[in-house]
Amino acid sequence: MNLFYRKLIFLLFFNSLSLFANEKIDPAIDLKKSGFIPVFVRMSDQLITRAGEYERLSVAYSENSRSENHQQVLTSLQKKARDSWELVSEKTSKLSEEGKVRNLKKFWIINGFSCLAINSAIEELAGHTEISYIYLDLFSKPIRRSFPLEQKEFLAMEAVDQEWEKKDFKKIKDLKIPWNVREIGAQAAWSEENATGKGVKVAIIDSGIVSTPSLIHALAKNSGEKLNGLDDDGNGLIDDLFGYNFVENTGNILDRSKTTSHGSSCAGIIAGRPSSSGLQTAIAPHSKIMPLKGLDLSSLEYLMKNSADIVSMSFMIVDRDLGQMRGLFRNAFEHLSLGGVLPLGGAGNYGRQSRRSMPSGTQIGLPKDIPCVLAIAGVDRSRNQFHFSSEGPCYWTGVRFFSDYSKSNPLSKPDLAAFPSGYPVWNVTGAHEVRASWKEVEKDNGASLIVGPAGNSFSGPHAAGVAALMLSVNPELNPWEVSKILRESATDLGPNGHDYKFGAGLINALAAVRAAKN
Repeated sequence: MNLFYRKLIFLLFFNSLSLFANEKIDPAIDLKKSGFIPVFVRMSDQLITRAGEYERLSVAYSENSRSENHQQVLTSLQKKARDSWELVSEKTSKLSEEGKVRNLKKFWIINGFSCLAINSAIEELAGHTEISYIYLDLFSKPIRRSFPLEQKEFLAMEAVDQEWEKKDFKKIKDLKIPWNVREIGAQAAWSEENATGKGVKVAIIDSGIVSTPSLIHALAKNSGEKLNGLDDDGNGLIDDLFGYNFVENTGNILDRSKTTSHGSSCAGIIAGRPSSSGLQTAIAPHSKIMPLKGLDLSSLEYLMKNSADIVSMSFMIVDRDLGQMRGLFRNAFEHLSLGGVLPLGGAGNYGRQSRRSMPSGTQIGLPKDIPCVLAIAGVDRSRNQFHFSSEGPCYWTGVRFFSDYSKSNPLSKPDLAAFPSGYPVWNVTGAHEVRASWKEVEKDNGASLIVGPAGNSFSGPHAAGVAALMLSVNPELNPWEVSKILRESATDLGPNGHDYKFGAGLINALAAVRAAKN
């Protein structure tokens, strides 16, 4: 072969490699742009690589208990991340030394890393065989070390710890049970099946909680940590005694708001202990909660490593084009579920009659639009749809690795329904003054019980509480098994079968707990 043909073959081969590498770069990344671009680099070696594998693996993993799957998946994810890093570290080190990459942070819930990179570095990384895709990181934030609490925050958290340590927390014989707890079937599950949520830990990604005994005594405590300004358990986080604030990088899990506390309301529905008068707001009154602030991959890794059984998320991203990043987060939540954590939350408040109405097919957003994340719609006490409640379906088209639900084959959402309003919830004292229709029914130590706040943010915690009841009688149920039981035991509403308003229907705690036992 003469020199001309050898050069031609080399040129064609080089061009084909460049074309292949460019297919691994998110179209939203502008390679003509100068300066640093926030990206997430996804490695090739993932436990779940594409759509359909979660469903296939969950069938295989059903042979194992949830605790076995938790350890196996956690070990596998962390090993894959270590092994892949060994294969790319030489390349990333070189790019860092050349000043082309900076602010690099490694993850294992998705095998990959985030960084800031210039365009030539992005192209070089895309050419590496161990890298499967490079996303434009729409959730990029500066890397900050964990900070000790400021004095005011330290004193507030010290008071929380002191209250938590009290062993004589009030035991009230004659409890007052709100209608939503009774009608979701929780009270019957307590009395008839001895299902109270005992031994179950629920992570709550929200705004934090107010400092009141009824919520403090529901907190799960990190036994390896002390409140001393140090990282006692060696996990890189200072004073993560009762959870962590990933927004501010501190151990402060208290809500800063002076007007309302969204996180307190959700926490109280799941696990709030009785008020001074005996008002019991919790669906799972013996479960424990782990408050977290900020949804990112770090918070998902934290709750999985710290053995959360359920994660309740009362927030949603809508009316924003997340592009390919939807697939990245779906990948993370599918890994989380395989590892034994049930993710769920309210379906949203963007229904056709809502003042924030969204078009059909866009009313349920990330992360509730992910198949393995339960999305909970809202009904009133008469079992009618709340006017604001988001409806399905959801679509996954044009999403790299996860393009499986099209207009002709949509994802049926929401999954279930619960009660989003009309009962007392824990809140900031004085919150009833925010709106004329809100009413303070009890003022307690550090907080008040308010009737009036509404939204599917409060439907989601009903599902979290019922799931906790189920796991307290059968701790080894896998997340997909819990989801299946919740759907099959629900009370059908609307048209027969699963629909876009109510999902499988109203959650039935007693029926779900009995099915879980079997």
